[in-house]
Amino acid sequence: MNKCKPGLTCTGGMCCNAKTGSCASGTAQMDAGVSGGKPTACTPGVVGPVITECGYPFASSNPLTDILFNESAVLAAIVPSGGYPFASIQLFYNDEHAMTLGVHQTVINGVSTAFPLSAMTKSPDIVDMPKTGTNLIIGQQAGVDPVGRPMWPALFITDITNDTNNVSGDWQWGGPPVNPSYVAGTWKGAVRTVDASGASITPDADPVKNNQNYGNGHTAPAGAITKPEGYGTEVRWDIRLEAGHNYRFQVMVHDGDQNKIGGDSGEACVTFCAGNMCPGELSSCTTDTNCTNGDVCADGCCFPPPTTPPPGSDAGTPPPGSDASTCPPNWKTYVTGGATICTPPPTNGQCPAGYVITIQNGQQYCTPVQIN
Repeated sequence: MNKCKPGLTCTGGMCCNAKTGSCASGTAQMDAGVSGGKPTACTPGVVGPVITECGYPFASSNPLTDILFNESAVLAAIVPSGGYPFASIQLFYNDEHAMTLGVHQTVINGVSTAFPLSAMTKSPDIVDMPKTGTNLIIGQQAGVDPVGRPMWPALFITDITNDTNNVSGDWQWGGPPVNPSYVAGTWKGAVRTVDASGASITPDADPVKNNQNYGNGHTAPAGAITKPEGYGTEVRWDIRLEAGHNYRFQVMVHDGDQNKIGGDSGEACVTFCAGNMCPGELSSCTTDTNCTNGDVCADGCCFPPPTTPPPGSDAGTPPPGSDASTCPPNWKTYVTGGATICTPPPTNGQCPAGYVITIQNGQQYCTPVQIN
């Protein structure tokens, strides 16, 4: 009858705890859309169904779970592929306005500050490691909409291997955003204004329409776009996963008009399973001594070290594989193959040249792995 007892709220056909959002017994977090179709055994490349809205909104003690995403229809498809050690998550965007790539300018009480954002030189265009404006999450210079969602295309990752109900990596629960590795098609920036009346977002003018031509020969999955709009974008995140683990990927984007209360944003989620084998061109290992040509043993596979030093690094910076006690300040220690190596920390959800975002034990690292 779509009715719940006092203290419960109806969410997805279930009566759930109105304070905690839990739809299960005990203290477990609500299963926000991941039940049904999720991989229970880790078979390489297993992809679960796309979960529109990711199981939100619902009322809970966390106000972010009750925020409405009113433009999820612009997310035509999410396509995870690959596996261990490399995986790619593709997002295909379709709308009558160009996708917002980020906030390139803030105006705080009349004072303007500019931030780097990858410009389009033609329509369609392609950029690797795009600059997405200000990636601050809090503060007046933050690149977020009025309710705190990243204005740039963001990926949020949760390891659900040991708990298929886990949604802790979602934006709603404070998960760290991962910036895109690649963007193709069309996009534009936006200006964030903060004054006595509050914060507002003003998108730039639309570029020339590309009509779902991404400029790279790629197309969205068959049936994903039933009504092609004038603007289309392919966004990709290249990451390294743990062997044999299952993941929940949440993607979030903003469209190009931002005319609704709180901002026009879409979200969707999908589950995915990493593989267990080294790529064909790489050999297996247990320690660095099993590798040749200076390769580094990482999670059972020999990987080539970076060919270029990270930007801004000192000449004396210990290379990957150095003893953890010699790590530069703010670098992170990454345990792999029974050894501990020095790795630079991610900055704004991205890694320096020669490194790749790596997920281990739910944490983000920049490890010395090249993506061909």
